[in-house]
Amino acid sequence: MPIKQLSLSNRLLLAVSLVLTAFLGLSAFSLNNAFQTSADSAQQQRLTNYIYTVLSAAEFTENGAVIMPKTLAEPAFSTPNSGLYAQIISGRSILWQSPSTLGIFIALPEHPGPSNQKFSVIELHQAKLLNLAYGIVWENEQGKEFYYTINVSEDLNTIVQQKAEFQLSLWYWLGGTGLMLLIAQAFILRWSLRPLHDVAVDLHAIESGQRQRLSKDYPKELNQLTQNINTLLDHEKSRRERYKNSLANLAHSLKTPLAVFRGELENSTSLAELKESGNEQVDLINTLVNYQLQRAATEGQSSLLAPILLGEIIHKILSSLDKVYQDKSIQCQFDIEDKIFIHADEGDMYELLGNLLENAYKYCNHQVFVLVKVVSENITIHIEDDGSGIPLNAQQEILRRGKRIDTQEEGHGLGLAIATDIIDAYQGEINLEKSQLGGAKFTVILPKQ
Repeated sequence: MPIKQLSLSNRLLLAVSLVLTAFLGLSAFSLNNAFQTSADSAQQQRLTNYIYTVLSAAEFTENGAVIMPKTLAEPAFSTPNSGLYAQIISGRSILWQSPSTLGIFIALPEHPGPSNQKFSVIELHQAKLLNLAYGIVWENEQGKEFYYTINVSEDLNTIVQQKAEFQLSLWYWLGGTGLMLLIAQAFILRWSLRPLHDVAVDLHAIESGQRQRLSKDYPKELNQLTQNINTLLDHEKSRRERYKNSLANLAHSLKTPLAVFRGELENSTSLAELKESGNEQVDLINTLVNYQLQRAATEGQSSLLAPILLGEIIHKILSSLDKVYQDKSIQCQFDIEDKIFIHADEGDMYELLGNLLENAYKYCNHQVFVLVKVVSENITIHIEDDGSGIPLNAQQEILRRGKRIDTQEEGHGLGLAIATDIIDAYQGEINLEKSQLGGAKFTVILPKQ
């Protein structure tokens, strides 16, 4: 299977296995080298100690002869073929050799020189010896000097066997430890990645229609992801509902103008009257279609939408309205907090604020006031004018008229209906009351996220 097709858990397990294998391999290499270095150093130190043992037991005569005791402190020197051998030579003459060398000929190295030592490997027929040659000088009472070499040899098979046993034991332990770690790591990875598996299962359940949203029982590292997925699911569900409702409303709204048009076709005798009535119904149908398309296209509340600067949108709308209604010489005062951001679709905000502000400009006498502030994590927008206002008994009816667009009256309703639909899509609220300026005051409350 290509690496790109491996699951996340298999990738982690493979990576951990490679890292663990490399780590254990380097550890084994380092420990083995350290042990071998330590074993070689210990053997060399041991040979040095044997040199001092032989030297302390030796007695030198005036003519240069060597007298040694029958037994030494190290019993292996007295046991034939024990693997530990000692000799004292002068020039090419062997003055003394330990009883352990019985029947063995050891080709000794050259004299290393006074007070010098030299390690070397001597090969025998069935074994290898590590030899330490140590040169000494002895001077008798007449001042004559005699040169000696003390050789101590030890069988290397013992130390080689120890190294092999250590290597075998090392690989067994490290291999077993590595296997246990891999098994433990597999369980740890499976346990750690279980939440991701649960997310995949929940998503599959959503795809199959068994569930509507992801559950909330996830670790905190996944909370942001699952919350955004749930937000996206809710947003998509809301959009589907809006499309469905818009189509149903459109079908319902088209019945009246189509029925009127059909009646005119059946009953009207005047071509001019038929043409006039037909144009009116076509205009109404066009208005209905545009309105329902606007409702369906509304994005609605979602934290996944990029934040937009609300004050900038309001300033652009006011600048355009000042030019459109230049003849009315409208004085627009506004108080907008700096850098108020909202997670919303920019087109929705232009449509919402454009309708409300244009309504204020259209029905005011000379003054419009706009206030935007943040209150308890909500954005509050006040739009007031000094016009004739809206009668109290008609205020709530105007805000509800978006439900049935075919009952709209010219001059009111369509813009407010669109604004009300957008506010509902963003889970906000809109209120209408009398303004202190004398006209209408619209208050819109929208959540920031």
